[in-house]
Amino acid sequence: MGKELFTIARIFGAYYEIYSEGTTYALAVLKGKLRLKNSNERHPFVVGDLVLAEKSSGEEWVISEKMERKNFLSRKSDRGDSHVLCANLDQVAILASCKDPETKPGFIDRLLAASYQTEIPPLIIFTKKDLVSPEEIEEREVYYKELGYEVMSVSLLSEESIQPLWERIRGKRTFLCGNSGVGKSTLMNHLHKKTVQRTNLISGSTKKGKHTTTNSFALFLEENTVLIDSPGVKEWGILHLTPVELWESFPELRKIKETCQEIYCCELGSECPMRKHVNESMDETRKKSLESMIESLENPYRVTRRDHWTKAVTKRY
Repeated sequence: MGKELFTIARIFGAYYEIYSEGTTYALAVLKGKLRLKNSNERHPFVVGDLVLAEKSSGEEWVISEKMERKNFLSRKSDRGDSHVLCANLDQVAILASCKDPETKPGFIDRLLAASYQTEIPPLIIFTKKDLVSPEEIEEREVYYKELGYEVMSVSLLSEESIQPLWERIRGKRTFLCGNSGVGKSTLMNHLHKKTVQRTNLISGSTKKGKHTTTNSFALFLEENTVLIDSPGVKEWGILHLTPVELWESFPELRKIKETCQEIYCCELGSECPMRKHVNESMDETRKKSLESMIESLENPYRVTRRDHWTKAVTKRY
């Protein structure tokens, strides 16, 4: 038996769960030369990586080569620690809960910035739409649609509500990300038609989610559909982005930059048309998101501003 192309489905320390259509799931280890290879990442492989593997003399497979990545998604919360979460995606699905817990626009905007930098198309999915009024759902959808993003809303209590989402992810590799408690595991259970993750409980006192997913894993469904689940996160680190990349990740600012006469400038000075738009015309919620992210780049260990849907508050973490 020769080498076969697999996808990394899950990582258990030195062991890997790998998947291919022909073999389905198998357990694998790294070939010696790959274990010794230097890497600036936490781990030489991530979920979604394409690898070549061959059967060893025992039951295990041996990974001998990693294929070049089409793209990858990462976050960085510490200046010396960039965390690549997954690779080879077709889209990033940002799950945002309408209530219990409410996902703040600042969190959504951080994920949008991270996906823009990697050129991975984002899809915003508002969950628990049954907990708020139809008017509020429409307001949230229109807010991001007018910025040019693809948006949809689902109720995790309704199969009929989830069907349009299945049409949107069918045949694609999708990374699901969001705060704890937004419904990632419940959604995957619906799409897989059986329990693949323990669903989250919501803390009665804080209305915040309790973590259930502890590491990323890939679920392979019919019609070449792949879902990659991730641990719920409280804040998405963006220290791997440059200030210019951060400003350009906002589509309303990107359009203004395209008309800028100083093609090679982008010093974001007082006369910069993007900065003028922020100071004079930008939506207040979006402005607070941008200011919070800029502050994260300049002072990563100090105050983080959390943006609510209706107002902004400042907390220390």
